[in-house]
Amino acid sequence: MGTRHVFIQNLKYYRKKAGFTQEKLAEAIGMSTSYIGDMEARERFPSAETIDKIADALNIKISILFDDTACPENIKFSFRRTYGKTLQQELSKRILKDIEEVCSLM
Repeated sequence: MGTRHVFIQNLKYYRKKAGFTQEKLAEAIGMSTSYIGDMEARERFPSAETIDKIADALNIKISILFDDTACPENIKFSFRRTYGKTLQQELSKRILKDIEEVCSLM
């Protein structure tokens, strides 16, 4: 999971958690609503100064915006990435074993 993905998911999560619309956040940090929309659509990435303003407006530490375990969406993404392949392999083994058992009974 890339830094931008983590940042965007955390931005969306903490913006909504703070009760901010894109428009309210834009107003709070002195940017346009379209700029916030572009960030959340992964079309722009903010400067360090803008990241400071966002964290201040949302009343969170800057590091939270880059923490891949700071919001549910990022946790789910990490879990799927980490365990998805393992689970898929385990299920495949079990299915093949069951098929072999059924075939041996025939």
